[in-house]
Amino acid sequence: MSEHHHHHHHGQGHDYGPLSGGTGMGFGVKRGEFRFLVLIALSEKPMHGYALIQEIGRTYQRPVSAGQVYPTLQEFEDMGLVSSKAEDGKKVYSITTEGERHLEDNKDVVNRLKEGRDYAGKVRQFSFMNDLRDIQGMIMMNAEYIDREKMKKIEETLCESKRKVALIVFGGVES
Repeated sequence: MSEHHHHHHHGQGHDYGPLSGGTGMGFGVKRGEFRFLVLIALSEKPMHGYALIQEIGRTYQRPVSAGQVYPTLQEFEDMGLVSSKAEDGKKVYSITTEGERHLEDNKDVVNRLKEGRDYAGKVRQFSFMNDLRDIQGMIMMNAEYIDREKMKKIEETLCESKRKVALIVFGGVES
């Protein structure tokens, strides 16, 4: 039993094996798709393992660890999707033609992940969106303490802010 169990995850790339990382990946990264992030990143430039971890963390705004990345790289090397060579005592990983083909074969997933990446980048760029969420949260969570008087002040403040933002976005930058 354990024999056959053992070889199970070396099949074709569609079988994600046990190394798919947890849930809660953020930005539409499902279990198993994490592995595509590794290939996508390497398709853009060769990298050593740690750079790859940083790249995925920064680009996709999600927790990522050596415990996920290195076994995935090892498995991809066994599958021929990735090759490595030592440079300055570091192992540098590159995508192979086979790896490129694997991305091509899984275009749907890859495009969705790339869109997620663009979204993550936009969210980072528009980090004030969190401020807007916080304002909403403050109001909702304390609704019972907000009397009419306070509500009126909040509305005035927000209307004023909205007017100013509209001027900045659509007008000259007068404040």
